[in-house]
Amino acid sequence: MHVPNGNVEKKATTWNTRSARYQQPPPEYLVKPTCTDFNCGNFTIPYPFGMGEACYANSWYSINCNHAKPFLNHTRLNLEVLNISLDYQKVTVNSPISSLCKDTEEVMTETKANIDLNQSPFSFSRLDNIFMVLGCGGARLMDKSNEAMALASCETICESGYVDTKICYGINCCQTTIPHANNYFRNNYSVNLTTESKETGCVTHALMVDGDWFSRNFSSQDVIKMGYAPLALAWTIEENDEYASSRCNRSLHYDLDRGTYSRDPCTCGSKTEGNPHLKNGCQGMLLS
Repeated sequence: MHVPNGNVEKKATTWNTRSARYQQPPPEYLVKPTCTDFNCGNFTIPYPFGMGEACYANSWYSINCNHAKPFLNHTRLNLEVLNISLDYQKVTVNSPISSLCKDTEEVMTETKANIDLNQSPFSFSRLDNIFMVLGCGGARLMDKSNEAMALASCETICESGYVDTKICYGINCCQTTIPHANNYFRNNYSVNLTTESKETGCVTHALMVDGDWFSRNFSSQDVIKMGYAPLALAWTIEENDEYASSRCNRSLHYDLDRGTYSRDPCTCGSKTEGNPHLKNGCQGMLLS
């Protein structure tokens, strides 16, 4: 699996709601001893996430199973969960994209993604996500608490003829990394969209998107049609639950030479399999 910024993912403990990409250890290694309802469709929901108080660490990690699809914190976030990585403390969710639509030459309307993670254990991961603009125009990713501060910006070259929608090299699509020298974590952001298009309709779109997903599955046509794209959220865990272990919170490091953050996987030992976020969660024998 590709991991942005040169990190190599080894023995990744990842649960994907769309396909079984890795052999899973038995569910009892992954959930609280008190948890009995841990399946949503074909997806086993590992601690600290869960359906109900007997399973999750706290209500922020609550999962609502709707038509065999898991949704994160349906009362406050309500984001479809696509993937959970225990090793890298990352949950990938389906996030709405921002769009700029022209009703006439003078009248424009904006639809903006609005996900506020303040006071939650989640944050937008600058290490995993990239910023993209699709269509004709540009966008700036802004610090919501300081609208004068741009975190990243991107502008496309407009082309009305045929363009390959599976590549992104500037024509009707641009991408940029999100610098994280000063802060790996971000709880909110806003997007400012512009367009040079003379056409009407939804002409410019902007999104923060999981760079790993982009490298394997990107199609601008599909993203625009769905109005959603995978977004990586980092998470931390506090020991306010008697079953929680916070030792994996120390896996993020600041590299003084590069001036950026790097991350080590947090796994069970070489001869065990299980969930490192649970106290005594690495008791099972390694599966071959």
